Amino acid sequence: MSDLKRIAVLMGGVSPEHDVSVRSGTGVMNALDPEHYDGLRVFIGKNGLWQVGQHAPEDAFDALPRLRDAGVDCVFIALHGGHGEDGRIQGMLDVLGLPYTGSGAAACSLAMDKVRCKAVVSAQGVRCAGHIALDRDTWNANPDAVVEAVQGDIGFPCVVKGSHGGSSLGVAVPETLFAFNDAVEQVLRQEGEIMIEQYVKGREVTCAVLDAEASGMIRPLPITEIIPKNKGRYWDYDSKYTPGATDEITPADLPPELASEVMDMAAHVHEIVGCRGWSRSDFMIGERGPVWLEVNTVPGLTETSLYPQAAAAAGIPYAKMVDLFIQRALRDAAAGE
Repeated sequence: MSDLKRIAVLMGGVSPEHDVSVRSGTGVMNALDPEHYDGLRVFIGKNGLWQVGQHAPEDAFDALPRLRDAGVDCVFIALHGGHGEDGRIQGMLDVLGLPYTGSGAAACSLAMDKVRCKAVVSAQGVRCAGHIALDRDTWNANPDAVVEAVQGDIGFPCVVKGSHGGSSLGVAVPETLFAFNDAVEQVLRQEGEIMIEQYVKGREVTCAVLDAEASGMIRPLPITEIIPKNKGRYWDYDSKYTPGATDEITPADLPPELASEVMDMAAHVHEIVGCRGWSRSDFMIGERGPVWLEVNTVPGLTETSLYPQAAAAAGIPYAKMVDLFIQRALRDAAAGE
């Protein structure tokens, strides 16, 4: 009987981040140590059909028994965005009794809901940018009132983004009223609820948090500063996933006191939200200091992704990082957590 642990790697999915997820999942599959793990590729198509290993794509109701019958020891979730990072997959796996990597259903659900997550985090004293939440009905009913509120409380430029998106999809930075109206319409077409946030001028950084070591320590990893090479561009989807489009400096060249503040905030948010295993928080460093933007519970694991860069800067190779995530999930399962 083999001592190999069977790891089902979920990738793809129905969210707009499908392609990024496939790259993340492929990276994980390639990193599994064949002396310890037997990888099982589970591909979810954009049409929602599941392909477990070499079986033909099929409905999830038919595919899930295959996971059970395959003797899966742990599910590695490499799904990003809706139906993967929002707690739905996590809740389903909880019901099925299958251990999985990363945060649980409650933490994922909260983190994906930017408006409500921000309310929880700011209530715990974390510095956040001001914002206004807006849905389609409110905008259609009285757009002039929305514009007046934005002009009075937020100002231009501002950041318009979907309340539940990821990978900087559905994000715009309008600098004028005309551009604002167009941005709101565009983002509302993608999501029913959006967030209009104060634009913080300054340096954009991100801080990965590792919570998977046997010691139980929550450890912030080296900070990365993000500098799009196109100076007129914010860190959008293309900047994130086009090799060479962005300078990503790890560790960021920050004064020690400032770096410590960012790292402490990232670790604090990780705990507040209830993240497990790993997370990555994004910040802007403005005149008031670091301003927290959002936390990602399943950060990208592609060849250009920031979490693996931070891990490498901390002396953790990609394969070791993957192993840490799996081992944390297996320990939690053995402890009944």
